[in-house]
Amino acid sequence: MRIINKHSRIEKLPIHFGEHFDLTAKEVHCIQAVGLKRGCNIKQLGEILGVTKSAASQMIGKLEKKGVLKKGKAPDSYKELEITLTDSGWKAFEAHKEFHERHLLTLKEKLGDFSDPQIAMAGAILSVVENVVDERMEELFGERSAIK
Repeated sequence: MRIINKHSRIEKLPIHFGEHFDLTAKEVHCIQAVGLKRGCNIKQLGEILGVTKSAASQMIGKLEKKGVLKKGKAPDSYKELEITLTDSGWKAFEAHKEFHERHLLTLKEKLGDFSDPQIAMAGAILSVVENVVDERMEELFGERSAIK
């Protein structure tokens, strides 16, 4: 529960990207998804983030106002909108990528004292925890986690 609460706090804190704007972790993860899945539409973005199309649309609107995303007509469909990053969005994407690389390097160093079987056991335990969370989500909200 402590880890969940800490993660929840992190998700709400603003991340400073220069003098011009702050982003929440959720917003940065949306930028990351758009950067990795270039040319995605609102429905695809919702699926990637594990949220409804409506929630994805609201997030896109917020990020468009902050100047990091833009919507445009998809080249292959007159009905679909394509989501792309602006120059500021790409700067945030790259900064987040560098943060994750540093974070994973630190985690790898700290886990270096554990044996491969210990790491495998921890992975198996976390997989069981994830499955239980997925079952709760399905029970409460009628959905399984879209993030695998």
